[in-house]
Amino acid sequence: MVQMNLGLMPDKKLTAKNVKRFLVVDFQQYLDLAGMHRNQLTSPHLSLAPGSTNKNNIENNFIEDTQRDMDIADPARIVCAAVYRTMEDCTDTEDKPYKRILIDTYIKKLRIFEVAANTSLSTSSVDKKKIDAQVQFANRWLHWADFYGLEDYPDFRVMKKVG
Repeated sequence: MVQMNLGLMPDKKLTAKNVKRFLVVDFQQYLDLAGMHRNQLTSPHLSLAPGSTNKNNIENNFIEDTQRDMDIADPARIVCAAVYRTMEDCTDTEDKPYKRILIDTYIKKLRIFEVAANTSLSTSSVDKKKIDAQVQFANRWLHWADFYGLEDYPDFRVMKKVG
């Protein structure tokens, strides 16, 4: 599924553009399908456990409708979990605050000056480091999408020849 060629590297700008499009547009659709809000994407709140199966006099058609909803929501919840786990796994050091940039930008929906304040960087530094954060997200996404058992997940990387 993932092809590694040491003569290729991700094109930073094009890869970052793909990640941004996914996290701004597609990710919101997965959240909507899962019936989730971004503020629920914190480790203690995110659970992939199914709901109770105790019927206790509930009509069968209600249960069937609920199961259909879960069949849609559960895969979407898994995608949301994979996205958040990928962000959580990104580097978070003083000079590479990629995790904080991604979470502040795409989960908390903070403005650039707020992200800059949280990372003790200038807004121009955040803009530059955001590209590196998005590229790291793209690289780590391949692992976490596979780990969560996602099928046909996108590879955000746009590869270019180096050397």
